[in-house]
Amino acid sequence: MESQFIEISPDTVIHLRLVKEASVSDKSPLLVFLHYWGGSSSTWYKLTSPASQWSLSSQYASVALDFRGWGQSTGPEQAAAATAKDYSVTPNASDLVTVLERLKSNPATAGLVRNGIVLIGHSMGGKVALAALGKASDDILRLIKGLVLVAPAPPTPLVLPPEMSEQQKRAYDTAESVQWTVQNVLSTPLAKDDVSLIVRDSRAGSQLATEGWILHGMQENIVAALDNVSSREIKVSVLAGELDVVEQKDRVKSEVVETLSAKGFLVTFAVVEGVKHLIPLEKPEAVRRAVEELLVN
Repeated sequence: MESQFIEISPDTVIHLRLVKEASVSDKSPLLVFLHYWGGSSSTWYKLTSPASQWSLSSQYASVALDFRGWGQSTGPEQAAAATAKDYSVTPNASDLVTVLERLKSNPATAGLVRNGIVLIGHSMGGKVALAALGKASDDILRLIKGLVLVAPAPPTPLVLPPEMSEQQKRAYDTAESVQWTVQNVLSTPLAKDDVSLIVRDSRAGSQLATEGWILHGMQENIVAALDNVSSREIKVSVLAGELDVVEQKDRVKSEVVETLSAKGFLVTFAVVEGVKHLIPLEKPEAVRRAVEELLVN
């Protein structure tokens, strides 16, 4: 697993984890993993690490990003005019498009994207993936073979009641609050190491990155941006957790699946039984299956 850093601007540098095993065919597409609010590129380790029993690394090269302000990525924290809005969906989507363009133009990595790209976004990462479609050039759009959206935040806006919004703002205040949120809201029981990973990642997020989703990202309406996508027949696999209270399955169906279907995307939908919101950690085999089926069909 190789770390790379791509400079978007002097104050924004995006970290990514690149995995390419010797067994991967040069004809395989690149998998691009996009994490949830509070996560990092490490959230996807069960699907990207060669040591994991659910890993896709023997079949596909993969890149897992840290969004600005999360993991090892930086954003305009020190700029005098920086605000939480600089960490919302649209700036993250712009970063993603720039990363894909740099991978394509760099001779050392151009071969990774030559046979296409699959965007795999979890929660906030799903909304960023959709927003990126509206920002990508035709050259990048032609490379995108499909999207796998895991418990995705919808492209429509969500405004929480004040009390719930305040609870969310405090969710990552301390290690104890993160652990409580994981165990009582985000997931079914997880291994101790996974809980520790989530606590570490959630606490490492910058203040502006943490606020960016709560104050702006959730409320962003990116539906109109999808009208600009020139290649409408993009395959999209959508997964929802049966027990998810963050992105409830009925809302995912009505506001993600139906919205995308109405715009001409080729959408399939599946409910993953017995899990809540952290599907990549709770049931990684469901994500693996969705990726494989999208690329076979």
